[in-house]
Amino acid sequence: MKKTKVLDFCERATEFSLWLVVFSIPISIAMTNAGIVFSMLFWLIKKILNKDWRLARTPVNAFLFLLILISLFSMINSIKISSSIGGMQKLFKGLFLFFIIVETINDRKKLRRIIWAALFGLSLVSVDGVFQYLTGKDFIRGYKLGIGFRYPGQAGLRRLSASMHNPNDFASYLITVIPLVISLALYYFRGKKKLLLGLLGLIAFFCVFQTYYRGAILGFAIVAILFSIIKKDKRIAIALLILIFTMPFLLPKPILYWMVSNPNFYDFFIEEGGRRWHWQAAINMIKAHPFLGIGTNTFSINYDRYKIATDPLSGFYAHNAYLHVAAEIGLIGLIIFIAMIIAAIRNWWINYKRINTLDLGAISLGIFGSFIGYLAAGLLESNLQYSNLAVLFWSILGLITAVNRIKAV
Repeated sequence: MKKTKVLDFCERATEFSLWLVVFSIPISIAMTNAGIVFSMLFWLIKKILNKDWRLARTPVNAFLFLLILISLFSMINSIKISSSIGGMQKLFKGLFLFFIIVETINDRKKLRRIIWAALFGLSLVSVDGVFQYLTGKDFIRGYKLGIGFRYPGQAGLRRLSASMHNPNDFASYLITVIPLVISLALYYFRGKKKLLLGLLGLIAFFCVFQTYYRGAILGFAIVAILFSIIKKDKRIAIALLILIFTMPFLLPKPILYWMVSNPNFYDFFIEEGGRRWHWQAAINMIKAHPFLGIGTNTFSINYDRYKIATDPLSGFYAHNAYLHVAAEIGLIGLIIFIAMIIAAIRNWWINYKRINTLDLGAISLGIFGSFIGYLAAGLLESNLQYSNLAVLFWSILGLITAVNRIKAV
């Protein structure tokens, strides 16, 4: 009897800890890490009491093992072993979180509760973003508006970051969670809940727009197109077209000036300097160590060694998650990572087609959209390398895997 009570307590405590994780990602990395530590503690106690050390069998397990292996081998080329060890610690933290989510979120009630925790986190940080827009400072951490897009004769453009370190982080988080709001509002909730979610979606999208992060806008467009195709919903396609055609009237002068100056698609996303320099440094690293990379978690400390002569910057990330992965753990590591993503999406699609309930279908579609939004944002930002956004990735990967294991009946 005592063992049963302890197991029940650990089960509830693990779930509560996961709520804390997904809620606090945009608010406090310390709170997020605390949630991960507590979830690991109670999860391990359950394992010990049950004398069951097996991990959940998922379609991505083999790729996770290979990621660990290639990351370890990449340390051969590391110029700072302590930094690479730190990278391995972050990887193992993500893997633990993935398996804890997969094993804990095992029914529809738990799935709905963790989704609500994520939506509460989105609500708080979105309101914080609006507050920062109106007052110049967010109310959670006291961060001031970021300044960007400075041009001759133009004032610097103010960019929202809310409680996160920079606007690109904030936008990457928002475009990951917003698809959940869209899917639930359009395909499940009715009445007041639908209106509330619609309002939350509008506030969150306003914040995305005010970050002026092109990767998030690209992610939103991709998610909208996929939702429109999967659900055969013309409303989303029409809304996207309206947004595209009205964008020139909504954008501030510094952005319009920059767009006119960079009409080429490549130049629009990869501006002179900045990402062009970061990407070139990453390419130079890949050329030098194509198979095993320069060593996990060493990109920024290697930056000065591989940047081009005209690059005045120092210690930067690649500003592209996939180039960053290839630079640190080689092309083999990148292939493994992409194969893992493909396996997760393929498994989701197979199971999604079998779902016959509105709630599970809407949540599953929303989680898929979140996964795609995150991956798209990574085309222009090293989101896998930032602590809170890395936790977000493993959380979404865990949820898109967990939802496939939950029966619709």
